Amino acid sequence: MVDIAVSGHILNEKIIFPDREVSPVLGSPVAYSSVCMASLGAKVGIVTKIGKDFPKSLLNVFDELQIDKNGTIVGEKSTNNELIYDSNGNKTLRFITKAEDIFFKDIPEEYLDAKIFYICPMDYEVNIKTIEKIVGLGKIMAVDLGGYGGGTSDTHPEIKDGNEIKKICPYFDIVKASVEDYSHIFGTSDLDEKVISKKIIDWGAKICVITLGEKGSYIKTKDIESYISPFPIKKIIDPTGAGDCYLAGFLVKFLASNDPYISAIYGTAATSYVIEKSGGVVADRMPNIEEVEKRVKVIEGLIK
Repeated sequence: MVDIAVSGHILNEKIIFPDREVSPVLGSPVAYSSVCMASLGAKVGIVTKIGKDFPKSLLNVFDELQIDKNGTIVGEKSTNNELIYDSNGNKTLRFITKAEDIFFKDIPEEYLDAKIFYICPMDYEVNIKTIEKIVGLGKIMAVDLGGYGGGTSDTHPEIKDGNEIKKICPYFDIVKASVEDYSHIFGTSDLDEKVISKKIIDWGAKICVITLGEKGSYIKTKDIESYISPFPIKKIIDPTGAGDCYLAGFLVKFLASNDPYISAIYGTAATSYVIEKSGGVVADRMPNIEEVEKRVKVIEGLIK
C-alpha cells in the first residue's frame, strides 16, 4: 500500500549550464517529487513508462528509498531530454524522444487505495480522460500544471487565455504551478499571482500554490491567501527540481495535517535543501523530516 501515487514520465536527462554539463541524470517532476517524499517518510508509488534503453543505474534511487516501482512499465521508448540553463538562470527544455502516454489501466491495483494522487506529467502524457477515472476513486487530487502547457511542456497553448487549464482545475484539490509555467500559459512574464490564483480557485481548484523562485511562494484558498518567505540559504547551487520538491514537502505535510498554510512552509523548507546541491535526483540531495522541521521553525520566524 502507498500513501501517494505519482504519475508522469521520468527522464534520462542532460543538464547543461553555461560552464558545465551534468549527464546522465534522473529527472522529471515524478522523479524529484517521489524521491523527496520518500526521504520525508511517505510511502510512495510511481506510475511511469520507460524504454529498454533507460539506464538501469538511474533507477537505483527508487530502490534505495523504498519507492514502489510496480507502476513502471517498460516499452520501446524512454523520455530523453536536454535541460539548458542560460547565464540568467532561464531554462530551455528539449525533448529528444518520448515514452508512451500513461492511462488508468497502467495504475497497479494496489495503488488504487492511495490517499493522494499526484499528476505531474512532462508533456500532456496523462490526459483528461485518465484524470476523470482517477477522480472517480474519491482521493485527494494534486496536479503540476508544468506538464499542461507550462515550463516542462514541448508545446504551449496557442491562445493564451488559460482555457486549457480551466478544463483541468475542477478535477483537483491542489493545483501547483510556477510563475514560469504561467508565463507560457498566459503568454506574459508580467504576472500577478493574486489575479492568477483567483482564476484557479474560480475554475474549481480548492488550493492554488504558486512558486515564485527566489521570492518564495504564494498560496490561496477560498478562505486564506499568504506569501511564504524562502529559507535564507547562502548560495543556490542548482535550482533544478526545486518546485517538484516544494510540492513533495507540501503533500507529505498536507497528508498529515490537511492544512495548506503549514504545508506550504514544509514545502519551502524541503526546497531549500535541494537547491544547495546538484546532481539530479539522488538521495543525498533530499532532506529527512527532522531536517525540514528545523528549517520550518526558521521560516515561521521570518513570517512573524
